[in-house]
Amino acid sequence: MDYFLSSSRLGFRHWTAADLPLAESLWMNPGVMTHMGGPMTAEQANARLEVERTRQTALGISYWPIFHLVSGEHVGCAGLRPFHDEHRVYELGVHIAPKFWGGRFGEEAARTVIEYAFGTLGALELTAGHGPRNISSKDLLERLGYTFSHEEPWGAQELMHPFYRLKPEQYRR
Repeated sequence: MDYFLSSSRLGFRHWTAADLPLAESLWMNPGVMTHMGGPMTAEQANARLEVERTRQTALGISYWPIFHLVSGEHVGCAGLRPFHDEHRVYELGVHIAPKFWGGRFGEEAARTVIEYAFGTLGALELTAGHGPRNISSKDLLERLGYTFSHEEPWGAQELMHPFYRLKPEQYRR
């Protein structure tokens, strides 16, 4: 497989139309989507795939599919999206398939994306959020150097979700 970005265990590539089964296996998975309002329907997963593909074409960023370099297995997705209308400020997102939980794949993916954002894209700042009960994501963001910024309502239930910010000098390598 051709990857545009990689880490010691993960390869990142762009989504294609043929990736719908991968998108569905990730975004329709109740475990993956527990803290994001629940699993998507097939139609929602297809729409999300198109959003990611369109964002890649228009902006050069997306939540890219990631693969295990040795086995070739689909691990999840990780990447960036624009944060509101702020210039060169992006939101980091990571979704990992349950099979790979506990192996620090989320952290490895996040670090790879952060280094790409600051080093290649010249990002001025990154943001990230998580579900209010997602302690694993909170701990990960803090390990990376993110600092709490604010809470805002998110999702269908309008639950208050914590949001964090990271400047290049705060990043903990």
